[in-house]
Amino acid sequence: MGLLDDLTPDKPVEPCRAIQVALELEPDDARILLDAYKNERWSPTGLSNALRSRGVTIAADTIRLHTRNQCRCSKI
Repeated sequence: MGLLDDLTPDKPVEPCRAIQVALELEPDDARILLDAYKNERWSPTGLSNALRSRGVTIAADTIRLHTRNQCRCSKI
């Protein structure tokens, strides 16, 4: 057995809440949400409010971190 044969990460990194919500949606809705994350015309607060009015809850801070690549998704 080699020195690094059993080297594994402590635990897998799960996507942040912004992506978890997208994964729970129907494929067309998920695509729209993922595109909205990339659209600079959406502010995190504006997107969060628009989603909330449609029954989807994601905090503006969560969206902000995800769009800035500062969430745990950036470690995947």
